[in-house]
Amino acid sequence: MSEQKKSSNYISIKESRKIIKENLRQMKYYESLKRKNLDPKSFTCAMHDENNIIEIDDLHTCFFTDTGTVKSVNGVSFDIPKNKIVGVVGESGCGKSVTSLSIMQLVQAPQGQVVGGEIRFNSDELGIDENGKKLGYNIAKMPTKEMYKIRGKDITMIFQEPMTSLNPVFTIGYQLDEVSFVHTPDIAKEDAKKKSIEMLEKVGIAMPEHVYKSYPHELSGGMRQRVMIAMALAGNPKLIIADEPTTALDVTIQAQILELLKDLQKSQGCSIMLITHDLGVIAEMADEVVVMYAGRVIEKGTAHEIFHDPKHPYTIGLQKSKPLLTSPSDEPLFSIPGQVPNPINLPNACYFKNRCDKCFNKCDGEYPPVIKISETHYVSCYLYGEQ
Repeated sequence: MSEQKKSSNYISIKESRKIIKENLRQMKYYESLKRKNLDPKSFTCAMHDENNIIEIDDLHTCFFTDTGTVKSVNGVSFDIPKNKIVGVVGESGCGKSVTSLSIMQLVQAPQGQVVGGEIRFNSDELGIDENGKKLGYNIAKMPTKEMYKIRGKDITMIFQEPMTSLNPVFTIGYQLDEVSFVHTPDIAKEDAKKKSIEMLEKVGIAMPEHVYKSYPHELSGGMRQRVMIAMALAGNPKLIIADEPTTALDVTIQAQILELLKDLQKSQGCSIMLITHDLGVIAEMADEVVVMYAGRVIEKGTAHEIFHDPKHPYTIGLQKSKPLLTSPSDEPLFSIPGQVPNPINLPNACYFKNRCDKCFNKCDGEYPPVIKISETHYVSCYLYGEQ
């Protein structure tokens, strides 16, 4: 009976109370850090490369639950260069959205907390240090009140579902004007309205004055998504995080939204972190690609390398599972066998080995290190290390 309970992840009342007590202690500690009045020097650091807008280095984001600690982001590292589009792909629950929310300091608190690593944001106002290195903010250590100066202005986000992101009881104009009032408190109401209408024109909305007075429910899904993009652009950001911006839109509107994002990225001179499940979107849009699995980056490289020379068995499986016009209609669509492992108490081993058809003896060891394939291509897999 005891073996059955253990195999079914049974937790006794005593163990549950112990976990809850430890969770409360940890959550209280991390929340107190966000409220501290810190010297700006304590959350500024040197950028490793001044050509990057964001450098994510060994990021750990956890959720403290009653059954244990969920490591949603478990040691993620990648860079977003200036004026580039970086695509982040992976199946549901792999940590893509939590990584983006960590950058924005929008992880659901107090259960969700950034517990380790650095998120270095390249800020022009900080200048350089005594060694000539470009300085940036370490978002992972920034107090919440300091983050208000960056979030929504220098770093903005286009959320998955525009209907739930826009407030249904306020007009589009009211919500767009609010962005100007927050980041430019002394702006006149007429100037804020003028800027909002300009933003609506910029994202290709016909009759912007009419849309300015409309409520979200009066607009179509594509129009609402354009409003979200206009809101993201209102602060003239350096980085736009687009979290599946074409979800629930039909194919023709998807193409328009993606083309709009690409054009705006070039004209505004900003970077985009594009999160999506659609490999076709990544192939069309991204300059660089990051592939995530179970909270870790398993492969990263240029779009050409990931699509024409994928190395990790998971990346190869993702590409096989994409339907093609040339695929035989009588053959079932390829799917990767098995399931993603439970994110609580993951072992220090390759998370994909139970689903991998290329697994060999070395895969039973520790989690594979990052192997350098080329100057821009990296993979975490024993197939490419020293045999």
